[in-house]
Amino acid sequence: MLQQVANTTDSQLLESLRLQAASQSHPAWILPQALALWQLGRTGQVLELLSTASSDQEQHPLVWLLRGLALRRLPDGRGEDAALEAYRRGLALDPGRCDLHYNLANLLHGRDPHAAECHYQLSLTLDPWQASCWHNLGLLLHQQDRPRLAGAAFRTSLLLDPTYPDAWCNLGLAFLARELYGQAERCFAQAIALDPLQSASHTNMGSLLVARLEPERALAFLERGVELDRNSAHALFNLGLCQLLLGRFETGWCYYDARLQTHLVPQECVPTTGPRLTSLVDAPRRGEQPLVVWAEQGLGDTIQFSRYLALLDALGIAYEFLCPQPLLRLMRHWLAPAGAVAPLSCSTDPSDDRVHCPLLSLPRLFATREVTIPGAIPYLRPPEQPPAHLRVPEPPGGLAVGLVWAANASNKAMYRHKCIPLELLMPRLLNLVDLDLIDLHALQVGPDHDQLAPWIGHPRITDWAPHLGDFADTAQVVSQLDLVIAVDTAVAHLAAALNRPTWLLLPSNADFRWLRGRWDSPWYPGCMRLFRQTHQGDWSAVVHELHQALDRLFLLDLQALAAAKLRS
Repeated sequence: MLQQVANTTDSQLLESLRLQAASQSHPAWILPQALALWQLGRTGQVLELLSTASSDQEQHPLVWLLRGLALRRLPDGRGEDAALEAYRRGLALDPGRCDLHYNLANLLHGRDPHAAECHYQLSLTLDPWQASCWHNLGLLLHQQDRPRLAGAAFRTSLLLDPTYPDAWCNLGLAFLARELYGQAERCFAQAIALDPLQSASHTNMGSLLVARLEPERALAFLERGVELDRNSAHALFNLGLCQLLLGRFETGWCYYDARLQTHLVPQECVPTTGPRLTSLVDAPRRGEQPLVVWAEQGLGDTIQFSRYLALLDALGIAYEFLCPQPLLRLMRHWLAPAGAVAPLSCSTDPSDDRVHCPLLSLPRLFATREVTIPGAIPYLRPPEQPPAHLRVPEPPGGLAVGLVWAANASNKAMYRHKCIPLELLMPRLLNLVDLDLIDLHALQVGPDHDQLAPWIGHPRITDWAPHLGDFADTAQVVSQLDLVIAVDTAVAHLAAALNRPTWLLLPSNADFRWLRGRWDSPWYPGCMRLFRQTHQGDWSAVVHELHQALDRLFLLDLQALAAAKLRS
């Protein structure tokens, strides 16, 4: 009887069930009525009916399952706590119900991922043939940056139901997280074939093609993704990234603002309750309540786009700039904007109703195109002579060269492809040190600093990590160097903003900031040179090009010199 009710959408059956229930004394008759109401989408009536359940009827775990399902449908998450209690009461009555474990896991998904994973596993232990449970477990693992396990869960889901486009799409994302682009493309193509009207699959296919530096192909998929779901911030944001990579700044910056509706910029990080600035015409002038400009992205992004504060100064706009603590002294004293600089707390102040503007929205407000990028370098300047403990000694001969080989390890997605093993760089640099052509200055901090261990104590290699408390300290050291060689990390932006010659080592899927196919950057004209991977994950071509550049810099053929030394 329950299965027959579950398969119906005929509201007339509901009246029939009500009449039969009235003529029966068995307590289980409340269940088909509640299930029929659930199938008809009458959430309020489900809750009203179940609220009349007798103590005998409440001994049936299905009563608590249906109550939990109905409570979860209440708007604004108002029923989630009560739903949690309902599922738990149902499991107390029958811990062997896979459906209760599954729905409890779905509810805990965003609250307590560890508990959610346990309940998914319990549900699958009881019934391993649940395609949706395998799929949702895969989503949880993917969100925890466990792409291998997530991919295994999605594949199992597809073995049970190969016609589910969402599972194909999410399997593609798991492959994309591992930079397995060929497998990811096939998954997205299959998802699109199964459901040509699914926006997410088109958008993810476009994102994949952007990562493979095929933005022209990507554009059609991204535009289709936006056409299918114009409210998708993810689709709009990725279309913006593609447009910016192609150098189409006028439209790219507009779409790029959609990042503010994605997980990249959590709403709780917006510092004020006031409106977001949408036009410079509405910006407050000096003497008025200042605009709050806040750094919503990484340290390198903040250094790169802090140049726009000078444009606000030129317009006489009153503002306060909020930035991460490691940049506070650098922004206050090396950038020295007209507005106040304060630490960013990444929380909303309910008493602050000032107008605000995320830092990376300023390029859109200033209608930045490639030819109008504010490229006056340097825009960071030392406020004083370096203190004794940060003074770089004059090399006996040659150049003082800084080196950074790893990005921020806390950003796992970017860290994987931005870092280069130090052992690939050191042989040629050591040759230059031994020839008295360079002194090497290691600027790396964080866990990858340990890669320097074999060379600690070398008389011509200085490890600055113990002396760098923040980016103002790093700037003191960098400002005295003749050349900085770095991967795509904040130190590269810092060096170039100081107008120090900077050689930037880029992965194949470098983001829009570095455009495509260029060896220079309009953001740092005249002081930055780009070295790009030619194949995904392969740093050998970058190292070879770097060797050639070093040879040309010193007018030497170090490989020939090394060979001659071996022969002698």
